[in-house]
Amino acid sequence: MSDTKIADVRAATGAEDRNVVQLYEVARTAHLERITGADGVTLLYREKRYDFDERVADGVRIEHAGLLGTVWYAATHPVDLVEVNEPLVVRASLRSLLFIGTARIRAFLTRRRRPTVVAYAIANVPTSTLRANLPWKARVKFELQRPLSRLVARRIDRIAFGTSDAEAVYRREFGSARRGAARLVEALPVAVDLGDGADAVRPPAILFLGDLSARKGFPDVAAAWPHVRDAVVNARFVIVGRGDGVAQAQALSDADPRVEFFVAPPREVILDQLTRAKVLVLPSRRRPLWKEQIGLPLVEGLAHGCVVVTTDESGIADWLSAHGHRVVPEAEVTDRLAEAMIDALNLAVTPADVQRTLPERDGRTVAREWLYGIEG
Repeated sequence: MSDTKIADVRAATGAEDRNVVQLYEVARTAHLERITGADGVTLLYREKRYDFDERVADGVRIEHAGLLGTVWYAATHPVDLVEVNEPLVVRASLRSLLFIGTARIRAFLTRRRRPTVVAYAIANVPTSTLRANLPWKARVKFELQRPLSRLVARRIDRIAFGTSDAEAVYRREFGSARRGAARLVEALPVAVDLGDGADAVRPPAILFLGDLSARKGFPDVAAAWPHVRDAVVNARFVIVGRGDGVAQAQALSDADPRVEFFVAPPREVILDQLTRAKVLVLPSRRRPLWKEQIGLPLVEGLAHGCVVVTTDESGIADWLSAHGHRVVPEAEVTDRLAEAMIDALNLAVTPADVQRTLPERDGRTVAREWLYGIEG
């Protein structure tokens, strides 16, 4: 939705003068890119994600705020709507509750309407799994925070689920404790305008984008690459990211002229590589305390017309499998990843073919408009 359209909708709904706060534990570039000049949003964050791009933050109202700073902001600023971290992010519960409580007291004292509380949810790991795998000290902390997360759930007026996976987990975890309105909006992107390049089959280039970690499957992709290299003439492997696998990625790039590595490059480099890649690979692996929620690189790859290769761990795996992408069972990654990558590279599909399967409107935008009450 354009800035003009958002402004028109906000005016039509009487929302143009609202003060909106996004209260997040962690700020990342994707959060900043969703804030437009017409939103009236202030982002309060506790820490920055590794992919936080300072240049994208220019022109966005964003403030660092710990526990006390969060309370101070709520006490000194009128707030009409606050988007908090989802309840299953239990470490954020105390900060969310303090903000909500302080904002409500301020609203009562200044005779303003009570602020609306909303959340966007994609967490998909049950608390029983966390309890079974956390070290004992972390488990004690988790158990102390867990009741607070139920209090957050009780205070949410609207919650949007980005995947059916998350919706099912929340139903089991909170049941009647979650009283607000709820809606499922799958977290699928809209197509990026690729111009004339959308209708031509791209050269056989594979892109790994993001955290170069074992849980994101980078070592598995690196191990599969020699098989792909031998099977597909002129295949290229582009690695963009940072993390534990930097040394491995650099060594691979140094030893193989068909491998290119970009260490935490500027955003424009990332976008350029997304427009060049035929295949985006992110074979996420299950960990005792973690399961892939969606996978932002998957979303960006789809938007840019890439064929996706991933595992059945992603919250959108069913949709990907139903729309021609390659989804490998997580337990079979070692045996089947190379085959899936080769198959994807050999598909005679154009970026436009991939993009035609996407919705007309971005799922995260639709969810936010519903949460914020600015649907048009």
